[in-house]
Amino acid sequence: MFTTLYALIQCAKSYSHRQIRQMGITDTEHLICAFVYGHGDVSQDDVAAALQMDKTTVAKALVSLEGKGHITRRPNPENRRKNILSVTQAGKEKISHVVHIYDDWLNLVYQALSDGEQQQFQSYCRRLLERAEQVNKGAE
Repeated sequence: MFTTLYALIQCAKSYSHRQIRQMGITDTEHLICAFVYGHGDVSQDDVAAALQMDKTTVAKALVSLEGKGHITRRPNPENRRKNILSVTQAGKEKISHVVHIYDDWLNLVYQALSDGEQQQFQSYCRRLLERAEQVNKGAE
């Protein structure tokens, strides 16, 4: 079963990879930029935690995104040691047409299931994710 889930994820990455690379950014940069785009002003720690990424990986990607003019950082007035991240207008224009690329891919794949099966699948995935998070917390 794990092999099947892994293969689905790899197919999604392959599908999206071609479009993301045309924008001149990496898959990691796309995920981070899309997260900030969808969640508004967030901190670097928020991004790392939500995307389950190493803080160093996030930091390197942010430097690149900032250099490309897609992300800005400004000091958090409540905690000067943290920065608030925002997507620039140029970043919004660049990413807006592919921000939902994984959802678009999933909708294409979902066509293999009926509406009821899609709802069941989503329910199962939510339950599995909840359980996976419980298992992982127990392992810490």
